[in-house]
Amino acid sequence: MEGSLFGIQLMTAQEMASKAMQFFQKYTLTLIGSVIIVAFGWIAAVLIGRWLRRMLLKRNADVTITKFLVQIVKLLIIAFALLISLGNFGITIAPFIAGLSVVGLGASFALQGPLSNYAAGATLVFTKPFKVGDIIEIGDRIGEVEDMTLARTLVRTLDGTQIVIPNKKIIGEVIHNYSGHKRLDIKVGIGYNTDVDKAISLVKGVIAGQKMVSQKPQPKVGISEFADSSMTVYARLWCRQNDYWDLMFAVNKGIHDEFAKNGVVIPFPQRDVHVYSDKKGA
Repeated sequence: MEGSLFGIQLMTAQEMASKAMQFFQKYTLTLIGSVIIVAFGWIAAVLIGRWLRRMLLKRNADVTITKFLVQIVKLLIIAFALLISLGNFGITIAPFIAGLSVVGLGASFALQGPLSNYAAGATLVFTKPFKVGDIIEIGDRIGEVEDMTLARTLVRTLDGTQIVIPNKKIIGEVIHNYSGHKRLDIKVGIGYNTDVDKAISLVKGVIAGQKMVSQKPQPKVGISEFADSSMTVYARLWCRQNDYWDLMFAVNKGIHDEFAKNGVVIPFPQRDVHVYSDKKGA
């Protein structure tokens, strides 16, 4: 009884080994061919991507659109190679694509947040509200666009901090694009008994003496508000991103020196304190 059971197990093992050998004999060449196809597809995607990038950059195409098109082309080539390799195993492509669509529908609900970043990125690529190298202001964030992908935008602020902004946070926001220039606001208080025209003229003179100030658009100077103890002279001007801090320091120092020379007083908050004595209790 034990001998017959051992014989049955031995025959089963031999059959399994035989089927395994048949499988490898049948599909080894197919598997090797599929791996070669995928490898060639990957290499072709890299080479064609590099060629496409060079060609677009030579034609002065936008950097963001160039990166987007290169990524799409590479993904299409790799996907095409994968479909061909699957066809070598006799796998029908149509049911596979239908299955992917069902999986993709379910994943779209699970990944609604991340996918919305890609949708927003595609919108930014084609509407082009800004490009790499522009100075932009989004909400309370101001800086230079260093990189942009379908998922996020990388911005470097004036103090050198890198900020990664998800693209879905950009769509729908008010975007200020300063291109090559950054707005600089200067505010200084003057006393109510000061000659306003003289103070404005002095501020304009300081600004005119700074070569870092852009003339397009023209600087604007005037009275912006009336505070409790002073009037505010407001100057709005523009400069290159790299000149922002140097220009702000230079203009503030120049205004201080010119006001001191010409007797223009920069007031500070004052408070009158009245002391009442109670004579009846004395």
